[in-house]
Amino acid sequence: MILSDRQIKTALQSGRIVISPEPTMEQYAPSAVDLHVADEFKRWKTPPAGMLQHLRLTDVKLPDCEAYLDMLPLEDDETVTIAPGAFVLSRTVEKVALPPDSRLAARVEGRSSYARLGLVVHMTAPTIHAGFSGHIVLEMMNFGPFSLKIDPHRTLLCQLIFEELGDDPDCTLNTPFQGQNTVTG
Repeated sequence: MILSDRQIKTALQSGRIVISPEPTMEQYAPSAVDLHVADEFKRWKTPPAGMLQHLRLTDVKLPDCEAYLDMLPLEDDETVTIAPGAFVLSRTVEKVALPPDSRLAARVEGRSSYARLGLVVHMTAPTIHAGFSGHIVLEMMNFGPFSLKIDPHRTLLCQLIFEELGDDPDCTLNTPFQGQNTVTG
């Protein structure tokens, strides 16, 4: 079952969902909460000539890849521009927690108004598991023909859709991204 805005508000009041800072009324949709993008944007460096050009997925640990990432700087007008074809990592301003006993999970999804411009806001692995706590990392790609300017802390770039679990989970969440505060964990 997907939670309605009313159920999300009730879950926030009871502590089944924790979002900090707490959403304003403008952030609610009928079955989701919109989240702001933060001011941390990173992009993969272009490997220098002669450098290993592949990463073996079974060996990659994202927190160890920091050396392969560059900060995407804020421009003079405090925006960030994502060029056509660019892949960028960012995170939400809001920290989200789904206590293990809440029996809730969530999905992070992009917003259709930005998708229609070619911006994919969250490329894969949309599940926010029961027991997760941290900022949500957004894997973004501009598939459109125009450069897109984002206003950190003001742009509502993604939304969370909350779902109730059918039963209490047996296992606990085991991820290096628990408590993440940066785009790499």
